[in-house]
Amino acid sequence: MAKDNRFVSLAVVVLIGVVLQGAFIFVDHQETPSKTAVAFSKAYFQLDPAMADSLSAEILENGDVVSSYIEKVADDARARGFALKRMISQLSLDETHTVFKDDNTAEVRITGCRRVTINPIFGFVAKLFNLNQAHPVDETLILVREDGQWKVSGQPFDLIRTM
Repeated sequence: MAKDNRFVSLAVVVLIGVVLQGAFIFVDHQETPSKTAVAFSKAYFQLDPAMADSLSAEILENGDVVSSYIEKVADDARARGFALKRMISQLSLDETHTVFKDDNTAEVRITGCRRVTINPIFGFVAKLFNLNQAHPVDETLILVREDGQWKVSGQPFDLIRTM
């Protein structure tokens, strides 16, 4: 009889765990302004053209701002004697704070630091042995909801300001 009770208890615990895991997965896949801001910021510092997917129509109507920004960074790198890959950074987040202005507008403050990472191994070794300098990141991004998705608007980082 005691063995049956242990089996039932174990089965109930496993079932509760499976249900909770499913709920956590569902909640994690919800799109939020914070997730969009973080994804955009990481792509921005990686110089990934996919950052354009997170930009609002307002920004994109100014032309191909992403390609223009990456070209400007490449020109700056060449002027300093570097290759473009030397300008790629890894973002380490400390905190994000979201303030909803209304149902379709939010401000997300991102704080953390970025480090130059030519490749993943260099980034890990440089952080481990403190070989490269950490640059602080403290930026507030404005996000708007367009077609049910959160998009970065305004003037994110230096994307528009350097144009």
